[in-house]
Amino acid sequence: MKTCILISIIAGLFCWNTFAQTTADDWISQGRADLAARDIGDASAAFTHALTLAPTNETANVFYAITRLLTLPSQPAGSNFLTRLGLPVAGRDIYDWSSVPPQDGNGLLLAPAGVNASEFTSQLRTNVLPVISGAISNLLVTDTNFALSLTSSETTAAAVTVDYGDFKLIQAGLYGAEYFIYTLNAQNFDAQLTAIRALATNGNTSVQEVLRDYPQLLTFATTNDLQNARAAFTNAVNTYLAASAFISSRPTNEVRLFNYDKVSAQGEANFRLVLQDLKNSLVAGPQILAVNPNLTVDLAPQFAGGPTWRDWLPKFDGNAIELGSLPDATFGGVIYGLSREQLESALSHRFVMLPVGAPPKPAAGHAVQLAFTTLQNHYYALEVSTNLMAWQVTTNLTATNSTTVLLDVSPAADHRFYRLRDDTGFLTFGGVVLDQNTGSPVAGAHVVSLWDGTSTLTDNNGQFYLGTTLPASIWYEDELEISAPGHLTVDHYYYGDGLVTGLQIYLSP
Repeated sequence: MKTCILISIIAGLFCWNTFAQTTADDWISQGRADLAARDIGDASAAFTHALTLAPTNETANVFYAITRLLTLPSQPAGSNFLTRLGLPVAGRDIYDWSSVPPQDGNGLLLAPAGVNASEFTSQLRTNVLPVISGAISNLLVTDTNFALSLTSSETTAAAVTVDYGDFKLIQAGLYGAEYFIYTLNAQNFDAQLTAIRALATNGNTSVQEVLRDYPQLLTFATTNDLQNARAAFTNAVNTYLAASAFISSRPTNEVRLFNYDKVSAQGEANFRLVLQDLKNSLVAGPQILAVNPNLTVDLAPQFAGGPTWRDWLPKFDGNAIELGSLPDATFGGVIYGLSREQLESALSHRFVMLPVGAPPKPAAGHAVQLAFTTLQNHYYALEVSTNLMAWQVTTNLTATNSTTVLLDVSPAADHRFYRLRDDTGFLTFGGVVLDQNTGSPVAGAHVVSLWDGTSTLTDNNGQFYLGTTLPASIWYEDELEISAPGHLTVDHYYYGDGLVTGLQIYLSP
């Protein structure tokens, strides 16, 4: 018995002595060898051992910060979530990632059934955020002379030297990720991925239907993280400004991971000014933007738990936005100086913007006054119908204001329906067809686009308006064929970047 105890004590002392002789530098060397061998898991474990022996070792800290981020997809929580999204286990190699979700016949990603968008924010908040926050702590490099040379084997690309400024910039990005996650976690994303995919693929649903089916979508899920988001934003700005100052003051012959670029220097300087104004607004109240004195910003309301994102949404009709329905051009007091018209003009590049008509009013004689919300410099066609099925263009115009007033001076029926069609973005033609010999208008002439098949007839005054499905671009042309009974058919090529009006087309008998 005594012999066994003695042997155990000797073995324990031997093991302890062996471990004690393994230094932090040894573990760092082992971790770097693992990195060169593309073994992220063992590398991260080695750097963990190094920090156990030397918690303030900056080299061990920065290596551990990097590897703990790179191992996220292989951790149980991350791996299980990727599997839930349909990503195959095979191909999840951080050095050569080939695992992608299943796609349909058109190459569009499929949405896994039963997966809610809120699971993404939960995954970010529960499993990703702690790793990011930990990496930030590991990257607290205080020595401004600190530099780390990485070999091509460790980077799997070119060899590079990473210094204090580089790590500060990476840290600023991680603070930004913290701000992003805290902000997202505050919002309610209760919507099935299948519904969101149907929106993106023009499926059998619309924005209007999704908002109806998910009444809590984009409201506050919690306000507990708003102050954390504010702190993360402030830290991101302060750290970015410090990194920018350090990188821009380096000697010009030093090449690092991030380098000063004279070409983008002005843009980066403006970016810093915006960040500074946003940060100052959290303490001193609204700030006039240095880069644009017409705008005033105040970021404090974002973290006060006031209006929700849903409160800022305009009215949707299907997937189109009703003009004039944006509820708050300041987005809860965050920015001042933007008009509703400016915002709607920006939205028009991504959404169909529907003109909304006010109830018609009687005007002088038998005329009817029509008022529509419009976008400045967009061109519209006023259409009329007596049965809501057959529509005829009565006039066309280019809007000069946010409200356009039109007159129908000679209604031809007891009841008429009106709508304003926005043809901006498409190649559109307007003009008159005349008789070559007499100069008289040719009524009923057939005008057809040979490139997309759209067609129209001239009215009693020979006037026509033809909206095609061709995009408005300086690279586009169209061939119009014009024909009428008793006249020779003619073809003409026309070029335009949108609305082409004032055409005079002559037909020979």
